[in-house]
This record gives sequence, structure tokens and C-alpha cells, in this order.
Amino acid sequence: MKIWRSVLLTALMLWSIVGWSGNDIPAAAQKIIDAVNFPIYPDAVYCTGDPSMGMRLASSDSVEKVREWYRAQFPDWSVYEEYGGWILHPGPADAPMPVVMSGYQVSITQNPALPEWHGLSTDMTTEILIALVKHEE
Repeated sequence: MKIWRSVLLTALMLWSIVGWSGNDIPAAAQKIIDAVNFPIYPDAVYCTGDPSMGMRLASSDSVEKVREWYRAQFPDWSVYEEYGGWILHPGPADAPMPVVMSGYQVSITQNPALPEWHGLSTDMTTEILIALVKHEE
């Protein structure tokens, strides 16, 4: 009996770390996305998270293609490109990191570990991180 409890606890722990995998965004997360009318990249696959704190999606399209798509969705947003990252945000181009991280943002990078982490096909290595953080005045 003790071994089955250990197996069950291990399985639950791994499931909570890996999160959901598949095209369907959980209803609670979709509700947040719909409330602010935030566009989700076509055919992106939900991996884990919640958009109010950070949600990970994956795509088999190139990083450049996904970045271009989001730039077209938000032509007035700025790109923060410090420390090897690429974050699209609604603040000024010269905003410091705390300002960038305290509001809406989308980050697109190459992440070769996504398929292993989330049980995706091996070509799903473009990571889309979305955070719809509510900035409190």
C-alpha cells in the first residue's frame, strides 16, 4: 500500500510541474485572456501557467515569425531586449525591467527543452510567455 501511495504522489507532483499540455487553454485562463481581448498566436499549444502571472505556450513556427505576428498585433508597444531576452510591452522603449515586468507583456524565445518538459513534438521549440499582470496604481 505504501508503494502505491508513493507512486500516486510522484505522479501528482510531476503532473503539477509539467502542467497541462495540449491546445486547450484552461477555462479560467481563457476567461482572463477574453476579458482583455489579448490575441493568442494561431495554433500555439498551451503548456502551463496562468496569464495573470505567466502562461507558457509553444509553437513550431520560427521565433522570428511569432515575433513579427505579435509586433503586428501591438504596433505601438515597445521591445525590451536586455540580457538576451525579447519582451514586447506597452511601456516606453527605455523602460527599466521593473516597469516592463509590472504590466502586460509577451516574450518570445527559442527553448529547445519545451518538447521534453511538456510532451510536445520535437519541432515545438518557440516559447511564447504571456503575462497580463494587473498594475496597481
